[in-house]
Amino acid sequence: MHVYRPVVLVGALFATLSLFLPFATFPVTGAVDGISGAGWPAMIPVAPVILMATLGDWARGNAAWSAAVAIVLSCAGLLFAVSKLADAVASVRGIEDASLGPGAPVLLGSLVVVVIGATLSLRRG
Repeated sequence: MHVYRPVVLVGALFATLSLFLPFATFPVTGAVDGISGAGWPAMIPVAPVILMATLGDWARGNAAWSAAVAIVLSCAGLLFAVSKLADAVASVRGIEDASLGPGAPVLLGSLVVVVIGATLSLRRG
């Protein structure tokens, strides 16, 4: 098995699980998770990268063009995760007793892992 496949799949698994964690908690409305807080679109550009990691020749990496596409798509998901983390931080900043939840940082970190995995797919091995 090529090393990039488990890296991408583990990162995608944690990114999916992070959508169910609270992104922010507010005193009146309670916790807002990634699904209701619109964090789920970060997974849309990552979906083809997940498909590339699950399909194809498991012993080899991707060709240069498909690896480049995987890197660009995973970076697009990462940029959206950065914006969702900034949105969560900005939304709790001015409200007393509001707190940042673990969902947005976990989403960001797990998509960094997906980008690393997509980069590892350049090595054909």
